Parts: sequence; C-alpha cells; structure tokens
Amino acid sequence: MGKLEKSFYWLCFALAIYITIGFKLVPVILKDQLIKNLDENLTQKTDIGRVEFNPFTFKVVVHDFKLSDSNEITTLSFKEFSINFAFLKSIDNLNISFKDILLKDAFVNIIEEKDGSINLAKLVKPSPVEDKKEESSSTSNIEFLVSKLVLENANIKYTNQDEVPYSLNLENINYTLYDLGTYKNILSSNDLELKLNEHTNISIVGAFNLVPFKAYGKITIDDLRLKELLTYKKDFFNFDLNEEANLNLILNYNIDSTENLELQLRSEKLELNKINLNQSKTSIANLEKLDIKKFTFDLQKQDINLDDIDFNSLKATMISDKNGINFANLIKETKNTDEVKKQEEPTTKTQEVSKPWNVNFSNIKVNNSDFSFLDKVNNNTVKSKDFNISLDTLKIVDSDVNLNNLLLKTPTFSYGDNKNNMFISTKNTNINLDNLAFKDSILDINKIEITKEKLNLNDKKSNFDLDSNKLNLLVNKLKIVNNKTSIDNMSLKSSTLVFDDNTSKMQIDGSNINVNVNAFLLDNETISIKAIKLDKPSIKMSDKTNNIELNAKDIQLQVNNLLNNKDDLSINSIRLIQANLNFLNTSDKTKIEAKNLDLEIKKLSNSKKGFKIENTNLDKPNISVILAKKDSQKETTKSVEKPQNTTKTEVTNKKEDTNKSSKTKIEIGPMNITNAIFTFEDKNLPLPFKTTVTKLNGKISEFKNRRSSTSNLEVKGVVDEYGVAKITGLVHPNNIKILTDINLIFNNIAIKNFTPYSGKFVGREIKDGKLDLDLKYNIEKSNLEAKNNIVITKLELGNKVESPDAISLPLDIAITLLKDSNGVIDINLPVSGNVDDPQFAIGSILWRAFVNLMTKAVTAPFSLLGALFNFSPDEIKTVRFAPLEKEIGPIQKETLDKIAQILKSKSEIAIKLIPSYNNNDEIYALKKEKYLAKKQDDRNLKEEEIEALISKENVKISELEKIAKTRVSNINKYLVKGKGINSKQIIIENNIENNNSSINLDISKIK
Repeated sequence: MGKLEKSFYWLCFALAIYITIGFKLVPVILKDQLIKNLDENLTQKTDIGRVEFNPFTFKVVVHDFKLSDSNEITTLSFKEFSINFAFLKSIDNLNISFKDILLKDAFVNIIEEKDGSINLAKLVKPSPVEDKKEESSSTSNIEFLVSKLVLENANIKYTNQDEVPYSLNLENINYTLYDLGTYKNILSSNDLELKLNEHTNISIVGAFNLVPFKAYGKITIDDLRLKELLTYKKDFFNFDLNEEANLNLILNYNIDSTENLELQLRSEKLELNKINLNQSKTSIANLEKLDIKKFTFDLQKQDINLDDIDFNSLKATMISDKNGINFANLIKETKNTDEVKKQEEPTTKTQEVSKPWNVNFSNIKVNNSDFSFLDKVNNNTVKSKDFNISLDTLKIVDSDVNLNNLLLKTPTFSYGDNKNNMFISTKNTNINLDNLAFKDSILDINKIEITKEKLNLNDKKSNFDLDSNKLNLLVNKLKIVNNKTSIDNMSLKSSTLVFDDNTSKMQIDGSNINVNVNAFLLDNETISIKAIKLDKPSIKMSDKTNNIELNAKDIQLQVNNLLNNKDDLSINSIRLIQANLNFLNTSDKTKIEAKNLDLEIKKLSNSKKGFKIENTNLDKPNISVILAKKDSQKETTKSVEKPQNTTKTEVTNKKEDTNKSSKTKIEIGPMNITNAIFTFEDKNLPLPFKTTVTKLNGKISEFKNRRSSTSNLEVKGVVDEYGVAKITGLVHPNNIKILTDINLIFNNIAIKNFTPYSGKFVGREIKDGKLDLDLKYNIEKSNLEAKNNIVITKLELGNKVESPDAISLPLDIAITLLKDSNGVIDINLPVSGNVDDPQFAIGSILWRAFVNLMTKAVTAPFSLLGALFNFSPDEIKTVRFAPLEKEIGPIQKETLDKIAQILKSKSEIAIKLIPSYNNNDEIYALKKEKYLAKKQDDRNLKEEEIEALISKENVKISELEKIAKTRVSNINKYLVKGKGINSKQIIIENNIENNNSSINLDISKIK
C-alpha cells in the first residue's frame, strides 16, 4: 500500500469520522447545549424535538422548539428553524454569509399581566450585579450577508389579562427577505403578508439597505377593524365603536438616512368605512365613508398633503349637559405624574426655533350629512339635515391658515330655544367663503356670501314672527386685526320680508329689499361707515292698535360717513330720493301721500352735548292729504268721548316734553323747501273737494329748544291756477303756546273750488268769486289774539245742496247786504282766548263768528246796514206815519232819504213795503174825522156825549186799507220819482197789516 493509498484511506477515515461527528454527534451536543443554556438563562422550560446539522453545508435545523411556563402554557415555539451557513463564500469574501434562514410555523404568545408586565420581559433570569470593567472600545469591520430569510406561517398572539380580557392575533405571517447584509449599497428586498385577527389582511412589499439605511415599499391594509385596536385601551376612551368600522390603506413609503433622516409617505388608498361612535348607548357620530384619494408626507420638507377628501353621510349628534359637551369627553382625562413634574420645573434652556410644518388639504367634500346639537342645560336644539360642504384648498403653515372657496349647502336648518319659546328655521341655505387667510393673528376673508331661500323666526314669548324669502348677504374683504374689524362692502338683499308682532298688532311687509354698506370699520367701541344705501324697496306697515297703515315704494336712502363712538353719533348726510309714501289712518280714513320726495339732511350729530342738524333741504315733494268720507254717527261718538282723555294725554305729554327738552339740547338748522306741491282733498262732503298748491318754496329757520330761541317761517306758493299763498312768522320751538306770531296771506283764491264746503255748511254751490285772506295769529303765554281779515269779490252762489250740516239762512240776502258797491265783501273776524282751555278750538270759534255774522245779516239787516252807513237801525227800519197820515212829509223824508242812499249804494237789494194801519187808533181817528165833518153844534154837549156820537160813526175796513196802500204808494213814488231809485228795488206786498200806522221796512234780494 503506497503513501497515496494510505493518505486516501486516512482521508476517508477522517471524513467518516467528520461525517459521523457532524451528522450524529454535533446535533446531540447542540441540542443538549441549547437546552442547558436556555434553561440556565431563561425562566421557562425549553423543549427541542431534534437538531440537524450538515457538516458539508454547515446547515443547522432545529425541529419542534417549545418554550413553556410552569403551567405548560407555550410562550414561544416553532416547528422548524434552519440556518444554511455559506462557509466557503464567507471565507472567500472574508465575511459572514448565510445562504438562507428559515423559521417555519413559529408561534409567539405574548401575555400582559394586570400589573402591566409582559411575560416575554420575564423570560431571562436576572443576572448578579458585577462591577463593570472598562473595556477598550474596538471596532469591527466584519460584514455579514443573509441571502434569503424566510418566515413561514408564523403566528403571534397577544393577550391582555385586564378586568376585561383583550386579545390580538397575528396569523399566517409569511415573510421573505433577500440579501440582508451590511455591504454598502446592497439592496434587500422583502415581502410580508399576515392576517390580523379574523378580517384584516396586511402586506408589505419593498426593499431596504442597511448601510446607509434606506427603505422603500408599499404597505397594504385591507379591512382593519378599528374596534379591535381601540379595545386594547378601552378604559382610555369614553365611547364605543361598532364592529364593522374599518380602515383600508395602500401606502408607499421611502426612507433615506444617508445624510438626514428622510421619510416620504404616499397613499394610493386611504378609507375609513362604516364608522359609528356610541356614547352611553347613544349614537353620537356616524360616517358611512371617509375616502382620502391622496395622502403625502415628507419629513424633510415637513409637508403633509391630503387631496380629494370625501366624507359621505356624516351624521353627528352633539349633546351638552351638566358634564359638558359629549365630543369633548371622548377621551378620558389622565394625569401623568412625570409630565406634571416636568411642567412645574422651570425651563432655562432657550427653545430652538423649528421649521414650521406645511399641512395642505384640497378638494374636501362632505356629502349628505346631518348635524344635531342638543343643549340640555339651556333646553336648546340645533338641527341640520342633508347638508353638503365643499372646500377647494386648506393650507396650514404653523399657525397660519389659508382657505379657498368653502361652500356649505344646507337644505334644512332649525334652531329651537324651548326655554324662551323661540324657533328659527331656514330652507336651502348656502354659505360661500372665498379666500380666508389667518396670519400673525390677522384674519382676512375676501368674500362671504350667504343665501337663504326661506327664513322663519317664531318668538312665541314675545309673540312675533319674521319670515324672509330669497335672502342674500354678501360681505367683501372682511379683515380682523386685534380689536379692529373692517369690511369693504356688505350687501343684504331679500325678495320678501314679513314681520308680524301679534302683541302690538303690527305687521311689516317688505319686498325687493336691497341694503348696501361700504367701508365698515369697528375699532374697539367705535363704528364708522362710509356709506349706507337702501335701494328701491317696497314696505308696507299695518299698526292695528294705532289704526295706521304705511306704504312705501321706490325708496332710495343714502347715509354718508356715519361715525358712532360709544354714545356719540355723527352722520355727514342723509338723503331720501324719489320716495313714494302713503300714510292711512284706518280709523278716520285720512290719507297722506308723498311722492318724489327728495330730502337731504346734512351733518347730523347726537351726543351728550345734544342733538344737532346743520341744515335740511326738501326738493320737489308732491304731498297730498285726502280726507275720506266718514260715518257721522261714529264721528259724533268719537268727538264726545275723546276730549277728556286727550286733554289728560296732552298734559302728560307736555310734562314729558318739558322734561325731555330740559335734558337734551336740540339744534336743527334751517330747512329749505323748493318747488313743492301740496294737494288737499276732502271726500267727506256732499261734493268732492280738491285744491292744489304748487311752486311751494320757503325756508324755516334754525330750531333750538332754548327758552329764548325762536324759529322763523316763510313759505310761498301758488294755489290752484292763479291763487297765491304766503305764510310768514315766528314760533317758539319748544311750544307754540309760549310764543307764536304767524301771518297767513292768501290772494286771488278761486272760491268756486270751495263749493264742496259751501254745500256742506251753507247748503249752496259757489258759482264764482275770489278770496283774499289775511290771517294774523299771535299767541303769547297761551293767550291768543287773532285777526282774520276776509275779502271776497264777485261772489255768486249757485244751486242748493242738501246737507244736514248746512245753516238754514237766506244767504243771498246776507251776501247782498255784506257786499259793497263794488261787489266786495270785506269781513274782519277777531278771535281771542286761552288755548289751554279744553273748550277752546280756533276752528269752531271762527265758524261760530262767521255764522253769527250771517245770522245777523239776515235777522237784523238794518243793524248791519246802519253799521255800514253809520246810521242808527231805528232811523231806517221804519217809516213813521201818524194816524190817518199818508202823505210824505219831512219826518218821512228823513227816513226815506237814508233808504235811498242805501239802495243806490246796494243795487242788488230791494226794500219790501208792507201796507199797514193801526186797527185801534186809526178807526177812532177816522170816526172822529167823519163826525167833525158834519159840523154839528156840540158846544152844549158833554165830552162823554160827544164820544158817544163819534163811536156811532160808521167806518169801513176798506177805508183803512186804502189809507195803508196810499202810504206805501206815496213812499214808492217818492223813492222812484223823487230819488231816482230803481223801481225793481221797491217791492210792495199785497198783504195788509193792521197793527201799526207806520210802515215797517224789510230787506230782500232784487228780483
């Protein structure tokens, strides 16, 4: 046997021994040593089924490993664990290389005790404390590489042995890792799949590099049941989550620590589904689905982006009670002692300024959602159903916030204050917020627009309702800086607005309301507004308590430069343009119409110093007063019932006004009136009356409520077509009873237009005539002295008018008597009295004086004529004749000459002559005359005998009547032939009176 053969046999022998030791002995030794060392260092019992070792491939396989506690509860086990060591490759590359590592059917049982300790933390036995020796630090550059690492069908069970046990199972864990090592730029790929409890599937696919550490990959989570995670800390949460609530996630990640730690996340799918939060067995929040289409996270740039966020069917119920708001109590409060101590410790280190995070949201949508709020403390409720929210972008950088285009749509919204019995509901409310920026504690909003199809407010406690249709509120450029709030422009529009106060029986209806506010600024307690404009709304007001109705159309109101500082208010100008106002007193149907009003008030102010207006201009107003036909019975009742109450009210008001005037200083500058039109119409007459004053111009001087102050008045206008009116004077601003001196002059007024009044009060129409009035009223300390000079020319009465209020007088005669030779009636009616007297009324006094004048003219015409011609009434009312006298003698001529003077001056009147004789005196005189005519000798007769003879004379009545007729005939001849009087002015009556020998005269209108 040669050396070669010996060497071969020795080699085979050594190989056989090596194989025997490697395959047989080494596994036994490894098993014993593993069990021995593990038992020595671990608190639990180790059990190994068998160990395999391949001395050629250096592959070690451990089978049926089990680690269990004293109760035979398995803590850690696996069916197979194999390590395939790449020996030759390790030698060749001078590193530690593993071809593959396999762990199969591993099981880890993690148990958390009630005290918070975990069983795995107790596996290693405590080691005795030894003095640590300082060892020189040394670095090793040995590299390692694991070509493949496989975890097959592993399971992890976590159990929390709290009062309410909790368990979590990671099942079917399969993990494959390629090329794990410390080589530079070596890329390790991995693939992980597992199942969490019953429903959740998790997978991670990616790659990483250890030196420097880099990683990227994709995480997929399907149907992660959130309740299974929250149950772990159930005592930490104050709510319960439903079983179906789940999370679906596909997340890409990228990690790089080459220089700084860089972490980037990007989602392909992020969903929360079927969320239902319950508190005290009551659902407080429900979300069908939250879908975030895109989520990105960049640690280096500190950017977080969430795009296309959809909330579908979010239902939230907020409840406030004595314990607070339910959403604020979702997490139970826990105090950490260490944290409290840290907070109490003073900090001396300067805080580093960190780079702010950028959080961006875009395209957020909330669809078909409901919200309700129940305030059990104040008994209030708020409900909103089926609302939608869309938001284009929301950017948050540190404490800065930028928001663009937020739109809220709420089909129905309701608020109920059951405590105060007030309820508000809206329909189809839209809120659009454009470009909101919050930076450095400055809030800046470009535009806010709120539209409501319908708004209803019902206050049952105050008993009023408010309804509005198609309400639109637009706010442009709102800015809040500290205590300053500014708005460039704000407008409010509403097609209809109805306010109904059932208590005071007042209703206000508005339509086409358009209010615009420019340059609004709130600075602490100071408010300034550059301009307020109300553009052509229609407003109707009905006050049934005070019997008032007001209609306003086409109102244009402009308020410029308003400033309100605490109690001080100033306005540069107020202007009311082309307004049409109708005022109606529903009690007596009095109507006031104002058209084309152009009212301008300049520099208004109200402060502690008083109320002030610089001046007022009223241009081209058209004002009408219409008195409707009244019910005479109601009118009489009212006139009887009201005086006493009115007097009391007036007295009370006087006291109140006096008190107010003493407290508040009022200064109102002059008022200018230009080109005004005033129309007065009275339908409460047998014939309608209407008159118009045009070209009304005037000025009212300044008004001051000082004791020594007076206000001057001067107004001019054209009455109807050719008449002129002028009013001048002065009044005391506090009370006209203190001082009033007014002069009213009306010239060339066509009194034909006053036929309705003449028909009502005197029962006749007016054919023609002109009226001049000069009325002077002076009141000083409540004492009135008035002069009413009335001049009427060419007055002609017309047909009779039936009126129950007309005086029953022959007005033709009265008017004829009052006229002078030129047909002019000049009347002076002075009036005096005390205006504080409850029975004093200037109108009734004037009318009574006029009626007395007319009555006197009719019933005592000779008194009136005597006054006109400076005669005594007794001188002209009778032509005296002695018994049997019939010729015109000196005595008769004296009277008849004065009558002739009157008749010549007043050609429209006539003298009535009534034949008359004295039945007693003149019969005796005629008998005596006849007796004496016989010339009998009666010298011896006694007087009694003569009287007896006279009485026996026969006298006929016809003889006496002839004497009476002769008297009037002689009077007629004297006046007509002797004095040239128109024969038509002498009227001889056919009837004969027998009570007087004198002829009594009477006045009549010429026929």
